Amino acid sequence: MPSLLLSLQFKALLLHAFGLFVSSSFGAHPLPTNLSPSPFANLTTDYGRIIFNYPTEALQPKSPQDISQLLKSISSSPTHNNVTVAPRGAGHSTYGQAQALDGTVINIRSLTPYIQIGEVQLVASENSTVYVDAGGGVLWIEVLNETLKHGLAPRSWTDYLHLTVGGTLSNAGISGQAYKYGPQIANVMELDVVTGKGDIVTCSEKENSELFYGALGGLGQFGIITRARIVLEPAPQRVKWTRIPYDDFNQFTADEEQLINLGDVNYLEGFISFKDNNSSDVYYTLEFAIYYNNECDAQKTLDQVLSQLNSSRSIASITDVSYFDFLNRVSAEEQSLRRNGLWEVPHPWLNLFVPRDQIRRFKDLLLQTILGSNTSVAGPIIVYPTLKDKWNQNMSAVLPQAKENIFYVASVLRSAPPSCTPGSPCLESFLNQNQKIIEVATAKPTTNKTMAMVDATSRKTKTPMSHPRAEDEGGMGAKQYLPYYKDQNGWKLHFGEKWGRFEELKSRFDPLNILAPGQRIFQRKPLKG
Repeated sequence: MPSLLLSLQFKALLLHAFGLFVSSSFGAHPLPTNLSPSPFANLTTDYGRIIFNYPTEALQPKSPQDISQLLKSISSSPTHNNVTVAPRGAGHSTYGQAQALDGTVINIRSLTPYIQIGEVQLVASENSTVYVDAGGGVLWIEVLNETLKHGLAPRSWTDYLHLTVGGTLSNAGISGQAYKYGPQIANVMELDVVTGKGDIVTCSEKENSELFYGALGGLGQFGIITRARIVLEPAPQRVKWTRIPYDDFNQFTADEEQLINLGDVNYLEGFISFKDNNSSDVYYTLEFAIYYNNECDAQKTLDQVLSQLNSSRSIASITDVSYFDFLNRVSAEEQSLRRNGLWEVPHPWLNLFVPRDQIRRFKDLLLQTILGSNTSVAGPIIVYPTLKDKWNQNMSAVLPQAKENIFYVASVLRSAPPSCTPGSPCLESFLNQNQKIIEVATAKPTTNKTMAMVDATSRKTKTPMSHPRAEDEGGMGAKQYLPYYKDQNGWKLHFGEKWGRFEELKSRFDPLNILAPGQRIFQRKPLKG
């Protein structure tokens, strides 16, 4: 049975062909004429290649007004109570977050590309801030290319640059610069957002601030970001890119934390690697970057940084690259995977923010879970610290509630073999491992009092306490990043004390729950006729 939107679009095209007004079933809000009843095949999936939801229509907007027209049309008539809308950027989500089953997918990449550099005078100051206005469908690699022409660049990035501005800002946008400059959402001055009601709203910290804070990290629930004003800084020319191996996890994390406390490096990440595919032996790699224009100054900073670490300078691997090549470093790996047919495979990824005092337990849990299975470990495992005070807690992104300022980003970015098709035991094994880790890591942490009671019981019964498995020691209080839950109960636990505000903003800006159904947070509400 054809969808209602498809039939209405057909009527609209007929009327348009005869120069007549579009069907009045949407009142004053007709459908946009660039709504296609035949969605492109790539709109049914994403980078995860785990969940496949088929939309009925696709909108190829040229302007925010096209998006506004669609949402006003859908939200203005009870005839369309089942229609949902999902914005899709580069399609790099992994669990169907940008999909809309039997709904409409908006291809944000089809918006007319817009990148413009400007400058604004700061209030009560002689200083000014240089910024770039970037369209929501523009890729970060495109922002980088354009701003570098002017000797400028954003301060905070993602590891992979072929993602849309609107997409990363709807989550957080993090990489190794976040400890110093905050995530990408902390570097935004202003947004244009099309709300679920179809209103086009300009917002900032001072204007329509609730939508501004809500949309940044808001998972697309309140509106679609169509423009972002992003802080720029002078771009360096070169980067000293340094890697140091470790055998000891405690020394590895101690040096990571030493570097963020010193604040001399511009980027910091860390990795867990297996010495070979069939081995349980692991090693750790600290990776940092120092940006520079002057070689002598950079070398002096590098020498000073290395002298503060537990490791020996002799084992450090130092590469000198251009600033562009460093930021675009993942692109070379992408091309290699594409050549070998390993890019378009399932990606059962897992991303978590882990409290500092739980990071060793998390590492143990991760390794116990992975090594206890027969699945491969193809793909990086990233572990590095960042600072909570670089995040704006008014924004929708959720962080661990632990009191310490340091918390860890932990990303398990595995690629499944091509044979691991959806529904196969192979892929299910990956997903079950992830779920086990999520359940333990995100559960509330066991209190010291509880652990003391367990220890006292052990002494009373004269039963020696063996070294416990990580999953037996209680929860860790971690939070998912790029989260995926199957029902609203999981989301309520995820947002915690932020849930009430999140729900209230949803009722204000998308009262019918039209937007982003793939997140599975809210059920579509009917408009009473």
